[in-house]
Amino acid sequence: MINYLTFFITLLIVLNSSVFCQEFKTVNTAQDVIDNYITAIGGKEALADIESIEMKGTTGIDDEKGAIDVYLSKKFIYMNINTKQFKLIQAIDAEKHKGWMKFGDIITNLKPEEIEKKINNADESLFGNFLNPEKFNVKFELLQNETVDSADCYVIDMLKDSLAIRTSYFDVKTFMKVKELKGGFTNEFSDFKKVPGTDVIMPYMIKSKTGNVSISDIKFNSKFNKVLLKKTVGKDKKEENN
Repeated sequence: MINYLTFFITLLIVLNSSVFCQEFKTVNTAQDVIDNYITAIGGKEALADIESIEMKGTTGIDDEKGAIDVYLSKKFIYMNINTKQFKLIQAIDAEKHKGWMKFGDIITNLKPEEIEKKINNADESLFGNFLNPEKFNVKFELLQNETVDSADCYVIDMLKDSLAIRTSYFDVKTFMKVKELKGGFTNEFSDFKKVPGTDVIMPYMIKSKTGNVSISDIKFNSKFNKVLLKKTVGKDKKEENN
């Protein structure tokens, strides 16, 4: 279940550009790549205006295909994965520091440290690592170029406390982020489109060993339905252990 959460948190921070003409810096440093990436995905102002991201999509194939709903903001975090093989709901009220998770039929309250970690991830995922690296104590290191699906890519390590926490691959021509490695998991991104009503572009397809995801709808700054914070019917883990 943690793998799926990492998968979607990764998805929420991976944006890119399309074939539109852009004014890019000459690349000499890792920060040049990041600056070009920000330019390609819509610019600092457009990204800074995003306070929440809502996504709907599907994962799996044929009879195994199921729905995915995700909402991410600094106030609320919600995820619902419902496939034939995997069912997970997670809901967090960040302002009250309360949250719960339902995995299969078992419901558990999230521990304070778990909630805090997810709140920090959400804050960073709203483009904070790229827009305000000092705030999140991250730095970028430019590595040797590599090829991803025949495309030459800049390779950037994101460092925190001198440790690499994420490796990202940016197409040298478009500065699309086409691949990312984090926590031992590899995600590849494609089908880049503008989010309706905005100039910000996100990948609508993500491929991973944990399962491919096709996004059908993305919205920024939509209102969260607080009813989703209420626990669904299920067996409490404490009851199961008695």
